[in-house]
Amino acid sequence: MTQTVEARVEVMGVRHHGPGSARAVVAGLDALEPDVVLIEGPADCDHLVPFVAGGRLVPPVAMLAAVADDPATSSFWPFAEFSPEWQALVWATARGVPVRFVDLPAGAVLAARAAQDAAAGEHAGDPEGDGEHEDGDGDGERTDAGGDGERTDAGGDGERTGGDAERTDVDRDAPGAADGVVPWTDDGPTSPAAVRRDPVAALAAAAGYDDPERWWEDVVESRTDGPTPFAVITEAMAALRAAAPEADEHEARREAHMRQQLRAALKAGHRRVAVVCGAWHAPALTTPLPPAAGDARLLTGLAKKKVTLTWVPWTSSRLARASGYGAGITSPGWCEHLFRTDRDVVASWLVQVGAALREKDLPVSSAHVIEAVRLAETLATVRGRHLPGLAEVTEATRAVLCDGDDALVAHVTAQLVVGERLGEIGDDVPTVPLDADLRATARRLRLAFSAAPRTLELDLRRDHDLARSRLLHRLTLLGVPWGQADEARSRSTGTFREAWSLVWRPELAVAVVEAALWGTTVEAAATARCVDRAADADLRELTGLLEVALLADLAAATGPLLGRVDEQAAHDGDIGRLMAALPPLVRAHRYSDVRGTGTADLARVADGLLARICAGLAAAVTGLDDEAASALRGQVDATHAAVRLRDDPDGLRAWLGTLRAVADRADISGALTGRATRLLLDAGELDVDEVRARMGQHLSYGTPARTQAAWVDGFLAGGGLLLAHDRALLGVVDDWLATLPTDAFTDALPLLRRTFGAMPPAERRNVGDAAVAVPASGRGPAASTTVAVDADLAAGPLRTVALLLGATR
Repeated sequence: MTQTVEARVEVMGVRHHGPGSARAVVAGLDALEPDVVLIEGPADCDHLVPFVAGGRLVPPVAMLAAVADDPATSSFWPFAEFSPEWQALVWATARGVPVRFVDLPAGAVLAARAAQDAAAGEHAGDPEGDGEHEDGDGDGERTDAGGDGERTDAGGDGERTGGDAERTDVDRDAPGAADGVVPWTDDGPTSPAAVRRDPVAALAAAAGYDDPERWWEDVVESRTDGPTPFAVITEAMAALRAAAPEADEHEARREAHMRQQLRAALKAGHRRVAVVCGAWHAPALTTPLPPAAGDARLLTGLAKKKVTLTWVPWTSSRLARASGYGAGITSPGWCEHLFRTDRDVVASWLVQVGAALREKDLPVSSAHVIEAVRLAETLATVRGRHLPGLAEVTEATRAVLCDGDDALVAHVTAQLVVGERLGEIGDDVPTVPLDADLRATARRLRLAFSAAPRTLELDLRRDHDLARSRLLHRLTLLGVPWGQADEARSRSTGTFREAWSLVWRPELAVAVVEAALWGTTVEAAATARCVDRAADADLRELTGLLEVALLADLAAATGPLLGRVDEQAAHDGDIGRLMAALPPLVRAHRYSDVRGTGTADLARVADGLLARICAGLAAAVTGLDDEAASALRGQVDATHAAVRLRDDPDGLRAWLGTLRAVADRADISGALTGRATRLLLDAGELDVDEVRARMGQHLSYGTPARTQAAWVDGFLAGGGLLLAHDRALLGVVDDWLATLPTDAFTDALPLLRRTFGAMPPAERRNVGDAAVAVPASGRGPAASTTVAVDADLAAGPLRTVALLLGATR
């Protein structure tokens, strides 16, 4: 007669991303030796489990679920090395034990979220990219609008993001135990309504702690020995659930789905079943289970969306709540250290701290480290803690190793406590074709994905660097800003060079998935995206797109874009838009030979734009006030620079003639006539004597002081050294200022302060030194009233005024 072996189910209630929970799970699995492991996680991700084996994934990593027809709507489920769920995956795959995710499928999670948003009248995306909202269903980090608009949810089955996120999913699911009766109140952390939001806070309050994090660290994370705590955790959570309000429909469905998966495992013949879940759910999964009919009713009609599922790299800082990604753990580096270190936890940590500080050339010796260890242990003893926690270690670091310098403590926090390590995924991990092409191209070009910012200097005369540049420009066009171009650094290193700052952020994985709808390769997708954007773009946007298309070597997009630019320019009479469109065209034409993407049509379109600008500028400057004229002045500067860069004699001649016509007019703002005069001087069209005469004319008596100041501002902006080197010109300005009546000077002062304040300090100093040497003659008749001046009393204020004006003596 065959004897039936009764199935044994052990529910391991854990805290997500908890090193103590992770150690306990490994110990529990070793003791139970289960024949199946069930893990809280999206049930449609089971096909991703085999990639954990063989070291093909290096945490931190995350499972990504994105809606197939709306990739911007997505969720992440992150794992660190010290995550209990990750350790369960590693344990099972290493031993060939079947692993199942048992929570609601990601498709159902995203469908429920879409329904909730629709009911609340929300839009599917966050157009600003920075709005963060609490979402109580708790299904993972939500990323809308291209990956830069995150939301926080506090329910409990994945990673969420957003703001302070003081109480997150892991707090909700956090285990804990306390003796005695929970002192239920109507408010505070032990109120029934608050318990579901943060059960750890309730247990901490029952234990007499005012800080839930410290209580949890004392009870679980800092302990490296003793029996597994799961039975006590489940008992404590059962007491909390009994006193807390009923669960909402979404949470009830989650637990019903997990129970159904557990029943399926038992029905399949598994006799030793390990269930790893958030501690809050542990009582709901403890056998004996309730009748299955009720769970089936809850799950009837469950809506689902078609989703794309894959693994993506994650970062340590994204696990930190302080980074804005509310994974519920403020110190991933410290937690990883706790998980990896069995002995001398504090000493080995402070050795790392000392090494980090020595990298900043600080004199940290072994004696300093020993003293810091002693102080941390003393603080723990005084506070009644069996081992120093992160708070004690940080205080010891500040006092002994950093001499009270909070900036150095912040450096330690950023480098060690939080960290910036990027996980890795194997090449065989399934992904969208665009991502596969990106990774293959990056590997061929030797561009490593890294969370640590690094500067990339490219020499465009080298084919390898040119290909790198094209890839980065294509990704920028697709909304995947892996690299940020350093324009200032690029200009300073010459036309054949580019400087980029590279940093790979996990949310860029979502942007890649979203961009996949444009094509299967980076080049094809960027081309399609560029042509699509051109359909509704104005003239300025079109020329900007054309410039990027040439930088990215998108030959298939260049032709359609040029046609659109030519068409728009012929019908657009707005001088401002025409002037804004010219510089990108000229730059693209000028540097096309550097990149091997030259096109004769660019010159034709640019010359046509310049002809329209010259014809329409006279009418455009008429009737403008000083503020509008100052805004147009910037576009005049940009157009002048573009014309000089174009280096076409006919175009330059036409443009300088237009500037001379503007400079000769007396009926328009001095901001424009002064600027035109300065540009003509710089171009050699006016000599210094002519400029002095024009300046004297515009600064003569009878002209309102603000009009005079506007002319000076237009003439001097961006070039104060001219006054320092031309004493006669400086004398004209000095005489004008010296003879201004008090009221007129007060009226002109704000504009003058802006003019001289915008100059670099060295220029102001040179102008001030030159002004000291300007003779006092010609400043008008002496005052008729003699005022006695105490030279000793006036000496101090005069020195201060001289310093403010930039004088050095």
